[in-house]
Amino acid sequence: MTSGYRSWEEREAEAAKTRAEAARIEAETKAAEQTVAAGAAKTETSKLAEQVEQAKLNRRLAGIQRDAKNDKEQDKAKLREAAADNGTRFKLVTNIVLTLGLLAALPAQLSYFLKLHKKGDTSGDTAWLMMPVPFFLELLAWVGVLGTQWAHRKGLPRWPFWILTATLASVAGYINLTHGATEYGTVAGVALAATSMIGPVLAEVRQALESKAAVDNRSQEQRAKEKETAKKKAAEARQEAKRHKLEDERRKTKWKEVFDEYERIVAAHPIGAITRDEAWKAAWDNLHMLPVGVTVGTLAAREVAREAIDRLMADSDRSRESVAVDLFLADVFDPFPGDGGTAGGACDKDPQGGPRGTGGGSKLTPPGGPAKAPTALGRKGKQVSGRTAPKTPEKPLAESDLDKVRKLADILGGVDKLSARNVREAVGGCAQDYAVRLRDHVQNEDRWPS
Repeated sequence: MTSGYRSWEEREAEAAKTRAEAARIEAETKAAEQTVAAGAAKTETSKLAEQVEQAKLNRRLAGIQRDAKNDKEQDKAKLREAAADNGTRFKLVTNIVLTLGLLAALPAQLSYFLKLHKKGDTSGDTAWLMMPVPFFLELLAWVGVLGTQWAHRKGLPRWPFWILTATLASVAGYINLTHGATEYGTVAGVALAATSMIGPVLAEVRQALESKAAVDNRSQEQRAKEKETAKKKAAEARQEAKRHKLEDERRKTKWKEVFDEYERIVAAHPIGAITRDEAWKAAWDNLHMLPVGVTVGTLAAREVAREAIDRLMADSDRSRESVAVDLFLADVFDPFPGDGGTAGGACDKDPQGGPRGTGGGSKLTPPGGPAKAPTALGRKGKQVSGRTAPKTPEKPLAESDLDKVRKLADILGGVDKLSARNVREAVGGCAQDYAVRLRDHVQNEDRWPS
C-alpha cells in the first residue's frame, strides 16, 4: 500500500513547475497577441500606402484631364481666331444671304414674267416663253461677280465687271421694285428689289476683302502696332520739319548772304547727297573762311577784348594764371560763407557765374587799393595769387629788350599801341610784370624825351 504523503520539498517543486508552466503559457499568449497586433498594423500601413498611391494617381489623372481640356480649349480658340482672320463666318453668312436673296427674287420675277400677255390677249394663259428671262437676269448679275474673281486672280482690271454687276443688279432690282410695289405694296417692292441687288453687292465686297487680305496678311495686333509706329514717325517728322523751318528763318534773317550760299550748295547736290549741317558749314567757309559762328567782326572784337584784358592784368599786376586759379577756387569754395546766403550780400554772383557788376569776370583789386572782400586765396590770412608787392628784387630792363619794344612801337605807329601781350611776343617771352615795365619805360621815354 502506497502512502499518499509527500514531503514539503516535493509539494514546493510541484508548485514551482506549475508556476513555470503558467508563465510559459502567459508568455506565449502575449507573443501571439503581439504577432496579431503587428500583422494588423502592417495591414493598416499597407492600406494607407495604397490609399496614398491611389491619391497620387488620382491627382495625376486629374492633371492630365485638365491639360487635355486646356489643350482642347486652346485648339478651339485657335480655330476661332483663324476663322475670324479668314472671315469664315462672314463668308458663310454672305452665302446664306445670297441664297435667300436668289430664292426670294426668282419667284417674284417668275410671277411677273409668267403673267405677261400680248396686247389684246385676254385668255389669261401662262406666258411660258418668258420663263427663262428671270434666270437670265439673275445669272447675268452673277456673271459680273465671277468675272471680278477671275480678273483678280489674273491681275486684270476689275472695274468693267463692277459696272456690269451694278447695271444688271439694278435692272433686276427695278423689275422687282415695280412688280412688288404694284402687287404687294411699296414695302414689299423695296424688299424684293433688295433681294436682287444686295446679293451681288455683298459678293463684290467679299471679293474685295479677300483680295486685300491676300496682299496684307498681318494680324490685327501687327497692324495696330505698325499704325502706332507710323503715327509716331509722322509726328517726329512734323516736329523735325518745324524745327528746320524755324532754323532756316533765323539763319535767313541774321545771315542772308550765307543762307543764299547754303541754298545754292543744297541745290547743286543731288537730294540726300549732303546734309543740312554740312551745307551750312560749307557756305560759311566759302564766305568767311572761319569756323561756323565766327566772322571778321567777332574776331576783331575778340582781339579788342584780349587787348583790354591784358591791359587790365598789367594795371592790376596780375597774371591770367592767377586769375584762373582764383576763379576756380571761388567756384569750388564759397568765398562768402554765411547763414542762408552771402555775407552781407556783398558780392552776389550773376547768372553767368561771376560777381555781379563785373560782367561775369573775376573781381580784380586795383594796384595800391585795399581789397574790398576776401578772394578764394585771401581768406584766413592767405594772400591771393596775384601779389601787389614782389618778394624778390625786380629784374633790370635789358637794353636789347628796350630796343625791340621801341621797334615794335614804330611798326605799330605809336607807343600807345603797345600792350603787355605784344611786348612779350616782341622780346620772345617774359614775365608779365617785366613786360609791363618794358612797355611803361618806352611810353615814358616818348612822353618825356631826354
